[in-house]
Amino acid sequence: MRSTAKKTFWESLKATDSDTARFCVAFPLLLLLPVTFEFLQHLAEIHIGMYDSITMAKSVEHHPVRMVFGLLKIAALIIPGFWVARFLGLRDRRRVTRLEQPALRLSAGVFAFSMLTSAISLFILPLAGVLQLPLMIGWMVAGFLFAAWSAAAPLGNTEIGFSKSIAVMLPRLPWSVAFGITAFMPLMIPHYVLGALALLGPHTILWPTLMADALLVGPLTVLLAASNFHIAVRALGGIPTGAEPDFPARASA
Repeated sequence: MRSTAKKTFWESLKATDSDTARFCVAFPLLLLLPVTFEFLQHLAEIHIGMYDSITMAKSVEHHPVRMVFGLLKIAALIIPGFWVARFLGLRDRRRVTRLEQPALRLSAGVFAFSMLTSAISLFILPLAGVLQLPLMIGWMVAGFLFAAWSAAAPLGNTEIGFSKSIAVMLPRLPWSVAFGITAFMPLMIPHYVLGALALLGPHTILWPTLMADALLVGPLTVLLAASNFHIAVRALGGIPTGAEPDFPARASA
């Protein structure tokens, strides 16, 4: 664990924005992953007629095709977080893109858990009827309990796992939720505005609107991962670095 001075709410917010910009400049090609899968989901939505009318949008909101592409998109949102955490947590810039053990193995566990919970959110929670909204909110809040785990795993930290993350994050949940929501909003609001514009605006601007939305998801993905990292660092009192890697693998773009 590398100790850091505890930042205030606004200092952490500024650091998150700065780190997001730095990562986007340093690794622009990684942004193509979430951008591509966001646009593929939009293509699927066009195919099922989601943007034909509000009535049609409501009827196909949970269409299996949209949900499957949504799950693929979530995977594309999660994967760059591995490199974001390494970028923010490692002093050695040469190590950031290496696929090292145990970092890769630990991150695979985080990825599998994230995909499982995402599948439940997409395919199970919509069946809850009137309870769907409170359950979704509760599900989102609970996600902050795993911030320490998802930040520590890419750095090869074997001490902070599933249960340790919950124990560390639970007392700090109100701060984490407030910070996360505040950090997300500058890009999340235009993301939702573009989605509404695609549905409610004239059909002539549908494609440019969806393309702009897909491009926005690139930096939004990095922002989500960077804010998660800063939430974890504050809760842990330092950067959760692990031991030296078992072996360095080839660099990965």
